[in-house]
Amino acid sequence: MNFTSLLLVAIMVTAAFAQNHGTQIGGFGSNLNQLGFGEKAKKVLVYKGIETADVEIRDLTTEKTVLTAKLSDAEVWEFSGESVRKADFSGLNKAGVYAAYLGGRRISDNIVVNNNVYKDLFEASLKWFYYQRSSTALPSQYAGKWARAAGHPDTKVSFYPPSEKPENWTISSPKGWYDAGDYGKYIVNSGISVFTILELYEHFPNALKKFSLNIPESKSKTPDILEEVRWNLDWMLTMQDSDGGVYHKLTTVRFSGHDMPETDLAERVVVMKTTAATLNFAAILAQASRIYKPFDAAFSQKALAAAEKAFDWSRKNPVILFKQPDGMNTGQYNPGDETAKDETLWAATELYAATKKKEYLDVVSSIPFTSNSPWWGDVNFLAVYRMAGLGGTVSKAARDTLLGLANFIAETTEKSPYELPVMKWNFVWGSNSAVANNGIVLLHAYYLTKNVKYLNAAQRALDYLLGANPLSMSFVTGYGNRTPAFPHHRPSEGDEITDPVPGMLVGGPHEGGQDIKPNGRCDDYLQKGKPALCYVDDVCSYATNEVAINWNAPLVYLSGALHFLNLGEFP
Repeated sequence: MNFTSLLLVAIMVTAAFAQNHGTQIGGFGSNLNQLGFGEKAKKVLVYKGIETADVEIRDLTTEKTVLTAKLSDAEVWEFSGESVRKADFSGLNKAGVYAAYLGGRRISDNIVVNNNVYKDLFEASLKWFYYQRSSTALPSQYAGKWARAAGHPDTKVSFYPPSEKPENWTISSPKGWYDAGDYGKYIVNSGISVFTILELYEHFPNALKKFSLNIPESKSKTPDILEEVRWNLDWMLTMQDSDGGVYHKLTTVRFSGHDMPETDLAERVVVMKTTAATLNFAAILAQASRIYKPFDAAFSQKALAAAEKAFDWSRKNPVILFKQPDGMNTGQYNPGDETAKDETLWAATELYAATKKKEYLDVVSSIPFTSNSPWWGDVNFLAVYRMAGLGGTVSKAARDTLLGLANFIAETTEKSPYELPVMKWNFVWGSNSAVANNGIVLLHAYYLTKNVKYLNAAQRALDYLLGANPLSMSFVTGYGNRTPAFPHHRPSEGDEITDPVPGMLVGGPHEGGQDIKPNGRCDDYLQKGKPALCYVDDVCSYATNEVAINWNAPLVYLSGALHFLNLGEFP
């Protein structure tokens, strides 16, 4: 039975079960990955009841029990306050559609097992970046029912505050991706987002050369994934000043209303050059110079020259920190440190990988690696990824750092009542991206060692995002049985289309509550001391339900890597 046939069976069985039993989504008393699993993948069900019988896994086509799995002892997960029990049914390795039963009672949604189960999710999460394109229309032949007119041409962008530049000063800075639920474009957040997508290409180039996204550039000789990233790289290049420094962001002075791009007509401005933005730029353009060389040698050369010029500027201006101008309220993306050491390390690492120049290796050798999963405010670990694959003493230190963090995350996963790679400090703004990035750390460790414990823990990261969480909810629009319907995303709010664009990862639960009244628009949804439950599917919730390029990029990597690994590809 092929994958399409399996999905049809899954849909029909789900419809029949709902009609016969009237069960609401999430009403089975358990949770698991709502899309399913690869045939050889780790498979875990988390049950919230008190029964102690074995879990039966039944084939929904034959109605026969094909496997039984014992429930673990009950434990309380501190982040949700739930008492839960686990059943590992990884022995189920034959493609099909199944469900779990306990004492004759069904306790799970459909369980799809197939090595292509993440293909559509991966494609949608990557295609979402096309929907985030600035300065262009999205025709229906590529965008479907989410087609829209062009907005934000950005061909005459002013400086803010205007008093700092000559009268009528402008630059042309088109293209790029809208950063999140708003229409700003930010260099710092573009950095880690682009890196993560290009890193996936570097690990699985043969598979991705054949992967079509149905975008306007799909007929070119350059792989679609690189064509999509190129849209943002072309914008980034326009943000570099003649002296090598890079402007921090391009936005309106105040956040726009909930309008479509073409109706947001407020003046667009760039803001000061900063060390963090310049080093993010240098790192990404150096990485791009290597990857695009076989497809566009002239662009590769241009990217490397821009990267080196940016790095030179940063050496002369090592601590120019971003300061939000008076009267502006758009995103700051200010890392908050006083040294920019992590950005310096990352940029030097990418420039060393691109040029093999000793001057860059000397910089890398002077800054220690740290054991923190990466995010836009701490990119030290992006250098760990790159150096771990190169030779020499520095490479050994990078590998040791990588495996040290991966071991900690894997051990946390094994001890977790939910068996999840989630730590207390992951429950912050964008918590879902923190979990996804933990999964990426684990996958890098798996590539180095081929130790399946890392792969299993990485699978659990994706499981969490797709429903194996206390809310029994997939956090990805359009993928799962219960998914976000009201993301904080201006095009989704303004397009008058019921369904949001599929493949968007929302920020996820945490206790910050920044959007709760009176300062925000949301009613109180917090459950004190239970961060895993602090989430609301409402457009009001920019703290838990917004989308962003740096959150979708790790979903692209995690779903894509597990998809290709399920098919037998290996970096």
